[in-house]
Amino acid sequence: MTDKTLNNEEIQELRRRLRAKRLFLDLTYQQLADKTGMSKSTLQRYETGGIKNLSYDKISILSNALDVPTSYFTDLTQDYTSTNTQKIQPDSLEDRREFMKQAREFEEMGIEHITPKLIQQGYAVEKQHHGSLGDIVATKGKEVWHIDFKFIGDTSRYPTGPGVQTHDFMLRVGRLATYQGPVTKYSLFINIRDIGDQLIQRYKNIRLNIEMSIISLSDEGYDEISFEK
Repeated sequence: MTDKTLNNEEIQELRRRLRAKRLFLDLTYQQLADKTGMSKSTLQRYETGGIKNLSYDKISILSNALDVPTSYFTDLTQDYTSTNTQKIQPDSLEDRREFMKQAREFEEMGIEHITPKLIQQGYAVEKQHHGSLGDIVATKGKEVWHIDFKFIGDTSRYPTGPGVQTHDFMLRVGRLATYQGPVTKYSLFINIRDIGDQLIQRYKNIRLNIEMSIISLSDEGYDEISFEK
């Protein structure tokens, strides 16, 4: 990628990866500039797509500063943001099918619980296809609220927690950072409230100009805790 101009899709992916990791580490442009010796304006141009490629020396510097392998910025077809070394899903085909079944059931139950509450609050609710920014989108006036459902498996068999969820969370923040459509609020609807509390505590300041929150089921429909802006 260092010897050619990137195509638009590659530029978007590079922007997402750089911005996602910077935000994930809670670094301002100035803080990253201090770590790399690169100018603040240059870093901003990388994130906005103003610079169309990255020379290898810059890749090495950014990789060291952001604690990622150089392939994170060179192999743009590999999803490095979702990899981890801990086992969070079953290995056997039967267990994977059961996991996916539970995930679908959780999503259906979550939609069933939250939709009436949103409608009561004056939102129009629309289910999205998988792969969209949110599994459902609730709109009211200028408000556009994207809600994703994240099922976390049996923690007694498949250890989980902020240490395991970091890459998944980073991926979602990266998607938000480069999303081109309308969004004023984003929420992650999960099945384990304690994990949500820990994520809120760990990532207190995410520098995105939208509201972000964690949602969990409750007897009243749902509970919501917000990230600080």
